[in-house]
Amino acid sequence: MLEEKLASAASTVSEKPAASTKSSLGGERPAKLDDLDVLANDSAPEKTADDPKPVSILGLFQFATKLDIFLSLAGTAFSCAAGAVTPIMIIVLSGMLSVVLKYETQKSQGNLEEANQYLDERSRHFCLLFFILGIVMWVLSFGLNACWAISAENQGLRIRKLYYKSIMRQDIGWFDTVKPGELTTRITKDVNLVQEGMGEKFGFVFMNVAGFLAAFIIAFVKGWKMTFICLLVVPFIVAAGGYLEVGVTKMFISAQDKTAASGAIADEVFSGIRTVMAFNGQQREIARYDETINESYKFGHKIGFTFGICVGIIQFFIFVLNCIGYQFGAWRLREGEYSVEQVLNVLLVLLVGGTMLSGAAPNLA
Repeated sequence: MLEEKLASAASTVSEKPAASTKSSLGGERPAKLDDLDVLANDSAPEKTADDPKPVSILGLFQFATKLDIFLSLAGTAFSCAAGAVTPIMIIVLSGMLSVVLKYETQKSQGNLEEANQYLDERSRHFCLLFFILGIVMWVLSFGLNACWAISAENQGLRIRKLYYKSIMRQDIGWFDTVKPGELTTRITKDVNLVQEGMGEKFGFVFMNVAGFLAAFIIAFVKGWKMTFICLLVVPFIVAAGGYLEVGVTKMFISAQDKTAASGAIADEVFSGIRTVMAFNGQQREIARYDETINESYKFGHKIGFTFGICVGIIQFFIFVLNCIGYQFGAWRLREGEYSVEQVLNVLLVLLVGGTMLSGAAPNLA
């Protein structure tokens, strides 16, 4: 009889459904916690077919409130306006350089008093323009940084809270597959990276791209032939920047995984340091930590090498752009088609535009 009862009890246990993964905290799960569960599950060391895919740019702002969205849109407007101010400043600068050239010409012709009066009047005019542009740039830069930083801080705080709440709602068996130290590393470093990506970097990307577009629009207006020739090297700059974004991002993610794993090992050892000392396992734990952190070190070397090559290529083609521009501008100047001010406008604006485009690439990585 006892054997029959034991067999019946065993069969009842085996037929029992698996434990629900619903939180013991009770209540309905907020919809956004499902998204945070993806982040929490990403901390597991074993990769499965259901690994989360990279989040889109719009997906970064899924935790934004209406205030955060408003701040982001305002920051975008400030960024684009700040980017457009720089090429406009170059027009003022080239106009000032043209005034200096005309002054030297009049001075060489013996009209010293007239040349001095002309230089005095025009220099005051351009100095006033520089002062006004400086005030405008200060206001726009303040708005750019303030709006993006406040929006990113708000969303970063919200993500941390939801991330922690999502981890606490996981089934107890899930924690057997995740190292606690890795969770603490990810909840700080990974969220910091997300917050950094939603902050001023976005503003700088918009500012540099807007500056690049404004520069080439101004250059086309001032001298479309010269600008069209210089545009031949732009695809190479864009290609190098695109590879920098994709390649460095992938390596950076891999480096973060290794760093998180090494952080988990360190946390595990420090929390049980008495046990490690009792069994004389210091060297074994040091070797285990070194093995993991060295992988992150190798990825760091690859990131630096790739970053250096791509930025070097971008800078090289910017100088190629200037080389072509100077050669073509000198030829058109000899033919009488362009004036000195036109050539200076196009060359300086294209130089600034190419530099701003190269400045956008690191912020995309």
